[in-house]
Amino acid sequence: MSRLACVIGDVVLRTLLLSGLWLVGANASAAEGSITGYLQFVAVIQANTIGHQAGNLEVQVAGGFTVPSGMSCDSNYITTLKSVDADKRMFSLLSMALLAQKPVTLYISDNPAVTAFPGRCSLVAAALLR
Repeated sequence: MSRLACVIGDVVLRTLLLSGLWLVGANASAAEGSITGYLQFVAVIQANTIGHQAGNLEVQVAGGFTVPSGMSCDSNYITTLKSVDADKRMFSLLSMALLAQKPVTLYISDNPAVTAFPGRCSLVAAALLR
């Protein structure tokens, strides 16, 4: 095996180990909260690309949002595992809110077990407001 392959293998192994430790630590401090606002976009990722898995749901709150106290995640995008919205009910509700330009309350979690993209929160529920 070449020296380069050994170095790459070592880097990959260390990255996986550190990722595992991060997941264990992050899961111990997982939190949930809610945010209210208007949506900038709603998307379903169709292919495994740029760190995304096919079928994941992604939303952006117009103007970003304030991350709820005790949570740790990106304040622009919320990316949810396909398995969390397998029946596409949240996608349908959020699409209606976007098209009707209605505000929504998004219930989010930073629990790595439901987070689809590192550093981003995941949707666990959504409500359409008047």
